[in-house]
Amino acid sequence: MTTKQYVFVVAIFVLSVLASFYSGYFLKDLLIKANVGTDTSQSNLKPYFSDEIILISKNKPHYTLIAYSSRSSKKNLLFSQTQRVFFFDGNRWQKKFFNTDSKESEIAKTPIIPSWNIEVDPTLVLKERVGGEIQIDSNKIGFDVPEIDNELGIRSQEDYTIFRSEATGKLIVNGKEYESYVLYSRTYSYSVSIDLVRITDPLGINTDWVAFWDNEGNFYNVDKTSVDDNYKGVYKSHSIAVLKDNLGRVQKSFSLAIKKKSTTGYIVDITDGINRSIDVNILNSTDKNEVSSPYIWATGQVEGEVVANNGKRIKGFGIYEQLYQ
Repeated sequence: MTTKQYVFVVAIFVLSVLASFYSGYFLKDLLIKANVGTDTSQSNLKPYFSDEIILISKNKPHYTLIAYSSRSSKKNLLFSQTQRVFFFDGNRWQKKFFNTDSKESEIAKTPIIPSWNIEVDPTLVLKERVGGEIQIDSNKIGFDVPEIDNELGIRSQEDYTIFRSEATGKLIVNGKEYESYVLYSRTYSYSVSIDLVRITDPLGINTDWVAFWDNEGNFYNVDKTSVDDNYKGVYKSHSIAVLKDNLGRVQKSFSLAIKKKSTTGYIVDITDGINRSIDVNILNSTDKNEVSSPYIWATGQVEGEVVANNGKRIKGFGIYEQLYQ
């Protein structure tokens, strides 16, 4: 074989390898894009997205906003949107609910959520800015969070992902601004069993959940959920505690115990690395159910203290949520 023939054979071989690679690459890309369109032939597997923001002002009376929007795909290519907003005005809780359909998966503009904007950082790496407006009766409530970092991974599975972000921002109540702590939660899924991300029948599920900021700037998020034999769905028992300290460092523990103080509060003991306890008292509460229900689904403000291993006590405040039969 001459040198020219050898070079020609090698060139043909290289070109064939490259052609196989690129055809495979584009086929893979095409399949990925096709999958994003979601095959909903299994009736309970659907695209689902949700956003929730909690803001609580740093100073008393700790004005508090909880706003939530979920979007679930329907067979007619629409998204069923569920919106809930709760606001503590310093004396009492107010709440509004709104349900609608939309063509897009973005948060719909409605009478209770006139705007909710998410601005993705140009780098496309985690950072986002969030702002919006809520209307509850005569109260016009705005929020502006310059940066959320999606730093708290809660679920990371093939079928769905949950990120949380702890940050600071502004709560704007009828034109007046209040520096506030922020907890932002987001669920992404292009094909998930709706029973995993939205509980329609909570029989057999008991949940205690606390978000707590101490006076030194440390943040704690605790979720303990138990599922008994009465529950027939796919939701699972779980325990998770997250500590984000005032330097931004994150620790997680899957070992914790929650003791209820009758109906007045909780004592949470977190082990496995975090090794702290949180003792909180419930200050007020509101029913999160849209209609009358035999299940307790409540949220409200708490205050109390964190006790470290060395006995140091740090006061703080936050939000609780519970779901009980």
